[in-house]
Amino acid sequence: MSDCGPRPKKPMSAFLMWMNSNGRKHIKAKHPEISIQDVSVKGGEMWRAMIDEDKVVWLEAARTAMDEYKEKVEQWNTLREQSEICLSPTYSQNYESQLSSRFSKTNQQSTLFVYDCKDETMAPICRKCFSKIKCFH
Repeated sequence: MSDCGPRPKKPMSAFLMWMNSNGRKHIKAKHPEISIQDVSVKGGEMWRAMIDEDKVVWLEAARTAMDEYKEKVEQWNTLREQSEICLSPTYSQNYESQLSSRFSKTNQQSTLFVYDCKDETMAPICRKCFSKIKCFH
């Protein structure tokens, strides 16, 4: 099976980037006795009170991170769609017999052909153990 891995995680917002870099430290320095929940509340108040010129750095970093995330999700979706196509019954009926003639030494009943995203080819694997064809099933 073509493993496209887990879906990419969404990036942090500008507020969270600011909180993680210096907002939390600044609040803890001013109020050492404050609880974790109150640090978040105070951080939200400070963020809303901050002028836009001070937020620009964090907003740009968040925008860049979101653009990278969207590219990764697009690539991930493409790989997932290719994987689903290769594993669908329609694909097996239409193309597996054609591919099995290319790999005549494999047992056609226990062989599955999947898309290998590393070299963009179709490769046979065992249906029982999902390993490369050199198994004993």
